[in-house]
Amino acid sequence: MYLYPPCVGHGYRLNWSCPSKVEDMVEVRKKMRNHEKKEAIEISSSSKKKKAANQSVLLCCKIFFSESRSRAPLDAIERAARLDPETVIVNKFEDRAYNRTRFTLVSYVIRDNTGSAIYSPLQQTVLAMVEAAYGTINLEQHSGTHPRLGVVDDIVLHPLARASLDEAAWLAKAVATDIGNRFQVPVFLYGAAHPTGKALDSIRRELGYYRPNFMGNQWAGWTMPEILSVKPNEGPTCASRARGITMIGARPWVGLYNVPIMSTDVSVARRIARMVSARGGGLPTVQSLGLVHGENSIEIACMLLEPNRVGGDRVQSRVEMLASQEGLDVETGYFTDSSPEMILDKYLNLISANRAE
Repeated sequence: MYLYPPCVGHGYRLNWSCPSKVEDMVEVRKKMRNHEKKEAIEISSSSKKKKAANQSVLLCCKIFFSESRSRAPLDAIERAARLDPETVIVNKFEDRAYNRTRFTLVSYVIRDNTGSAIYSPLQQTVLAMVEAAYGTINLEQHSGTHPRLGVVDDIVLHPLARASLDEAAWLAKAVATDIGNRFQVPVFLYGAAHPTGKALDSIRRELGYYRPNFMGNQWAGWTMPEILSVKPNEGPTCASRARGITMIGARPWVGLYNVPIMSTDVSVARRIARMVSARGGGLPTVQSLGLVHGENSIEIACMLLEPNRVGGDRVQSRVEMLASQEGLDVETGYFTDSSPEMILDKYLNLISANRAE
């Protein structure tokens, strides 16, 4: 009688011949145990590597959509964002006065053996969200008191944890190529994603981003010639009036801090904003806009390019001082997103909870 190793029906595909002696059976079982042990080690190693990748090489993506007053488009965009559980929505900020919504996403980057980035779940998630936005939002029907040039107005990548700015730029350029080719939308790169590091505000000025086209303080419908005067980095030079154009960049962390002022005089807001910004001789590394925000207030909307150098407290003090000279009251300002440390912590908690389910 021959004794056979119990490998049939257990998923093994071994090339060992069936034994003709009992002693051979012992050796076969020994090989099988070694084989199982090796598989377990490889699976454990793979899981640990993936977990380490997910927690140490991360990118944060912020996407700004020109919509906040209609639920259907935002729901469609959010459903698209949740298709891949490896990408996590860590924050969402909706502003009905500006008619603008920002999603903050985080996911990991996988590197090859040379250390170069080769894959991130963020790429396909962003494209799915962009497709949902183009399918549900028409820029010609949009209006708000915040400037914008497209349905998908801005996409910015920030490195988190051990990711590098080069990796953020790699993903920004990949997404830009996809959007330009797939959706035939002009895309302008900025920051580390741009060949010469061109700044976002410089490109926006060239394109007339800051000039309202309705009632002196609002942006409504398509605001530019369909044939662009500035050549985009990706996509056609002719823009769709329904979709507009898109900015995509990579940069170190930027803080967005807004300060409400109790007034309806937008000229005062613009005057204060100019004196707050570095461009107007105010605070270094701060860019600011004076905008109408709702029926009874104006707002100084600030971008803090180096928030660890000049933070919200200094902006608040500066606005309060300038507003008091105008005889105006100021409310406490607010950040529209969490700090990178809080975003990282939230991502790790959410991804752990998802895997535990």
